[in-house]
Amino acid sequence: MLNQTGGAKLAILPYLNLDELILAYTDVSLSGGDPDTFAFIQDPISFLLERKVEQIVFIHPSDEKGSNGNNEPDLKDPDFDRFLSDEFDFEISNQLVPNSNIEKQNPKVSHYYALGRFSIIAFWEFKFFNKQRDLTSVNNFHSDLRTLLGTPSVNFDDIANYISTHTTTFKSNFNTIYSSNFGYGQLINDTSLVIYHGELSRLFRNHRMYFRVFPYWSLRRPIGTLLTGDIRFNEDCLNQMQSKWINTRYIDNVGIFQIPHHGADYYIEAAVITTYTNANWWVINFGLGNTHKHPRQNIIDIIEANKMRGKIFANTQINAFNYGCLLRFR
Repeated sequence: MLNQTGGAKLAILPYLNLDELILAYTDVSLSGGDPDTFAFIQDPISFLLERKVEQIVFIHPSDEKGSNGNNEPDLKDPDFDRFLSDEFDFEISNQLVPNSNIEKQNPKVSHYYALGRFSIIAFWEFKFFNKQRDLTSVNNFHSDLRTLLGTPSVNFDDIANYISTHTTTFKSNFNTIYSSNFGYGQLINDTSLVIYHGELSRLFRNHRMYFRVFPYWSLRRPIGTLLTGDIRFNEDCLNQMQSKWINTRYIDNVGIFQIPHHGADYYIEAAVITTYTNANWWVINFGLGNTHKHPRQNIIDIIEANKMRGKIFANTQINAFNYGCLLRFR
């Protein structure tokens, strides 16, 4: 996509430490990743800059800041007057909290905590959530991986070389040490960056917003979207998110909810579905004919049994979910 568009002004992505990148690289190696994926994992900054991305923003879990309590900053009101003028040009307002613990080595790369707000001035806002992770387990896994490889440290070349010379035994050995440290599930999925995006809450006196949802026009609010990536969205994750996003509008305004991990088993719980009472669309992204049999019937049943309203939408190669916003001045 970056090659086809000639680059991008800004890329926002979750920050992964070295141990998490090693885990991602190993997982991709087992599933047969392509060279671009390996290059991105090994050096995401160089990968994006080479593809003409002008600025890169990494989002760190807010818990790294040293407190599990609410330390969400007071957000300034956007410049509504500029929005109503002829000079409006989709300017970005970055009210995220900077991470000063990371030494700035490249002026094109910035680090922030998942606190605060990122917005198009006076128009559309974005909230980020980077799920808290058990870094002790990740570090222990890294230690076990060093023992398996027989090396004093682990780097990407070590893993590639070991896999190429132990093709018949690496997968079972890897699964053994993975299970002993993490139990069931794919920890790397929890590095997904959760994003809420939607209209800013203040209503303007001289405009109306129209929202078009395929396959018909829909003026029904709310229209906020929650993108969950591949996280395991259980009750613990929900509690973490609510403790960071104190304002209830980030629940009340969600009209479009993306079901995590293509509808895989165990990746969403009933308590989450019942929390988002205003969702009109429960979107499941998956490929028809996928070998994992996504979405799972159990997940469909959980959604149907616990949603207050709305429809499940299968977003596939042949059935796309499209929506947009049309702003009209009166």
